[in-house]
Amino acid sequence: MNRRVLLICLIVVTSAGSAAAADAGKQIVLQGGSNPGATACVTCHGVNGTGNAAAGFPRLAGLSASYLERQLEAFRLGTRTTAVMAPIAKALTGSESASVSEYYAHQHPPAPQTQAPPQQLAAGMRLAITGDWANGIPACVTCHGPAGQGIGGPYFPALAGQHASYTVSQIQAWKDGARTSDPINLMKSVAEALTQEQVEAVAAYFASLPALDKNTSAESVDALAELPPTHAEQTPADHSEGFIPPSEAEIPDNEFGRMVWLGKKVFVHTQQAASKYAGNALNCVNCHLDRGRLASSAPLWGAWPMYPAYRGKNDKVNTMTDRIQGCFTFSMNGSPPPGDSKVMTALLAYSYWLAQGAPTGVALPGSGYPDLPDPELAPSRERGRAVFEGNCALCHGAHGQGKKVDGAYWFPPLWGPDSYNWGAGMHRVNTAASFINANMPLGLGGELLTNQQAWDVAAYIDAHPRPQDPRYENSVEQTDERFHDHNCFYGESGGE
Repeated sequence: MNRRVLLICLIVVTSAGSAAAADAGKQIVLQGGSNPGATACVTCHGVNGTGNAAAGFPRLAGLSASYLERQLEAFRLGTRTTAVMAPIAKALTGSESASVSEYYAHQHPPAPQTQAPPQQLAAGMRLAITGDWANGIPACVTCHGPAGQGIGGPYFPALAGQHASYTVSQIQAWKDGARTSDPINLMKSVAEALTQEQVEAVAAYFASLPALDKNTSAESVDALAELPPTHAEQTPADHSEGFIPPSEAEIPDNEFGRMVWLGKKVFVHTQQAASKYAGNALNCVNCHLDRGRLASSAPLWGAWPMYPAYRGKNDKVNTMTDRIQGCFTFSMNGSPPPGDSKVMTALLAYSYWLAQGAPTGVALPGSGYPDLPDPELAPSRERGRAVFEGNCALCHGAHGQGKKVDGAYWFPPLWGPDSYNWGAGMHRVNTAASFINANMPLGLGGELLTNQQAWDVAAYIDAHPRPQDPRYENSVEQTDERFHDHNCFYGESGGE
């Protein structure tokens, strides 16, 4: 049997198995499980999984089977607590939990129904799509997928089309500790940072979106760079970082302003807006968070005032154009946009606008990645593997390959052919450790990982194979000797 036929057979068998499980699940939904306590699901969630907003029962239709099964396990273990679901989950057998999860996963979600006021929906949209980084809140879609359609798998469910009242109750449950099933406590930290007004706004926004709609998903990706101007970006509660970039509401409505908006779009959606220059699967925003605004994440407002400047990397005085071209060559593993190209003009306009009011030639607090003290122990790839598996694999995949939604990367790959190459700054262990310590896991930068763990996991990530250094000269040894006299694994792994 050839590989193609075998693959087709496996798909058919898997599909048939899922359908059979879904059929068995329907029996449980309508009649309950084999044990007396496993009552019929239809009473609360409906035969099609539409739920009951007034009673607080969630929509289950279309959520991934692995996510639903994991929630039943959480009720059994007590990491989710409700008086209704805990005894039912405990009464279901393992196979019954799998079957009922498959059944509801195969149901088509209902059309969204919301009567929220437009102003609340607009506030929820901005929080969902851009977050509130000033208060440590990443964009919801970062984890829950474009337009809240979910990432698939057991951890990042779809929020689109979920009853607003249920979403509000669950954010409160994370706050109160009634839900503790998050492997790295990211949801708890986000929930605790949200105001009640924000909770209600974002819940209303997601409730207004159609669930599992690829067209809406694609439209939301475009919306990320084209939200209407608003004064939603407020002064951070913590003023310790000093400089605050201007609000997007201040972008002028003229030709220059439109170029700034284009620069933001290129920066956030590099794969779509500058595809001819990008050679991997990354976007600029992967390493420069919050649209290039976030302090301690190499923000654009910190870079613009520091150029022209000499750089030892290429042994010459660099302009900001040179710096951006270098990012495309190394971090994006692509080709540099010409200095007179529209892409370059847009990125320069966006950088210039973000730095409005920043003093020239002054290294502002929060610019670049913060210096990280040397670790007590030499960085260990073996210890780093444990850190990665416990904290990073959730988003970036068990093998650092990233995670995709509809064929496009949503969580970026950290090594391999679609990641940054051996010439990128991030391949240096000290640079990666500084970025990780300050910013990762997303929203928990500086809180979850110790200094030692950041060094260890950086070593683990950067020891993996990745695209060749574009400056490669005849052999790894020669390239290593000339360009890699720093903290990296190029000579050891660069030829793989």
